[in-house]
Amino acid sequence: MIEEVRDQVAELTERLRQLRLSGTPGQPLFRTEQALPMVNLFNWLSAQTLPGKSYWQDRESDYKVAGLGKAWRFRIKDHSEVKTCFEQVDVMLDKTTRCLGYLSFSDSEQMVWSEFGYGEFFFPVIEIVQTRKGCSLVCNLLSQDEHVWVESIDRALEYLARINWSLDEANSPCLLGAPEFNPNQADWVSVINRSLNAFDAGELKKVVLSREARLRMLKGRLDPWNLLYLWQVANPRSYVFAFESDAGSLFFGCSPERLFRRVDRVVHTEALAGTTRRGSDRDEDFKLELRLLNDSKNVHENRLVLNDIRTRLESICSYLEFDRSHSVVKLQTIQHLRHLIRGVLKEGVTDSQLFSILHPTPAVGGEPRLMAREFIEEYEVYSRGLYAGACGVLGKKRSEFTVSIRSALLGEQCLSLFSGAGIVKGSDAQDEWHELNNKIKTVLSLLDQKASVTNTLSSHELEINPCIGIPHDLSHQAS
Repeated sequence: MIEEVRDQVAELTERLRQLRLSGTPGQPLFRTEQALPMVNLFNWLSAQTLPGKSYWQDRESDYKVAGLGKAWRFRIKDHSEVKTCFEQVDVMLDKTTRCLGYLSFSDSEQMVWSEFGYGEFFFPVIEIVQTRKGCSLVCNLLSQDEHVWVESIDRALEYLARINWSLDEANSPCLLGAPEFNPNQADWVSVINRSLNAFDAGELKKVVLSREARLRMLKGRLDPWNLLYLWQVANPRSYVFAFESDAGSLFFGCSPERLFRRVDRVVHTEALAGTTRRGSDRDEDFKLELRLLNDSKNVHENRLVLNDIRTRLESICSYLEFDRSHSVVKLQTIQHLRHLIRGVLKEGVTDSQLFSILHPTPAVGGEPRLMAREFIEEYEVYSRGLYAGACGVLGKKRSEFTVSIRSALLGEQCLSLFSGAGIVKGSDAQDEWHELNNKIKTVLSLLDQKASVTNTLSSHELEINPCIGIPHDLSHQAS
């Protein structure tokens, strides 16, 4: 297969050289593509040394894209620039093109990760796009003028020449320390008590509080692309995403939650809130599902999210409907309550309007929205950054975004795992702490599996500090 791929890359390279001799095509973004055999995109990204790696996969696996570099980008400083960004993207789109991007939970200065900024939308220099119709290698070229056109082609040629097509799986042994929690459990109890006081005072109805679990890199290197592959296998029918900063940090995850999907004027969204663990066998799992479906605290939490989204969408939809009752979404270690919502947008409603109305939803912020966000910004002891933000693809015909939960940040020295819990009146701090543990349990177990097959660490090291550092009491906890 490698020889076939190299022949097709050579054909695309020659086409680019011919385009370099031609005039500009008279459109801001020009795409040229070449058919490829199907490749494992996670292995492909893992094998590359080029900067600016990115990945997106929708929940149905109908559209997958792996990117390298950034041919065009718009760095969004704050929420006020989202509309301008989306307008500029729209100018560059044709009927089939899609633009990748992400937004943080909040544009408050103390909440933003500086190396990612509040948000960014971009077209990669090189993409591999996979749909049910096949696989294509794509070059995105800018053509505002002759100089930009030639420079863009030269950059694409450089990237094509540097791509590694030998996709052999590599063992990358690593040793990570035990999770260090921020906030710790004592501080978690304190902020929960503050939120309960706010409920009693009538200031809040719900607030979603979160935690960072930081695992320090003690030895070796962690391959995030292998971890992401295992993650999406463990939780199928989830959105899969990854974005690399200019400094080399990677934000990635496997989220079950849709922010919205728009096809022409039809929009789909959902209220995903209310959580319990999975059972150890089928009977226990079914009992936990029934308990979740009828639990007043979780049903109330889900209803708050549903009512808020419905109220907001009514102003921009000519038709709106939702499920009569909640259903249950089952993941590997947890299950959620969900209400599906569908509508037809009024003529002229844009994706930026959808974003301003839906993001961030009460499923990751709270209710009332502004009060909950201000509470989070004041009392959470770390910066959420892209966690609980949104990411996905913009297109003329179809746009789709997920809420960036079940996510992680890999830096040079540590891996951070993020989890959150919806707090309402009557919530118990200890139960919610266990829920946070359950939400990172899948990733911890995958890291444990990955480490156990490397056979590079001594039994003494494993005994003192399991390779990914899962404390025994954490790996068996349940809410």
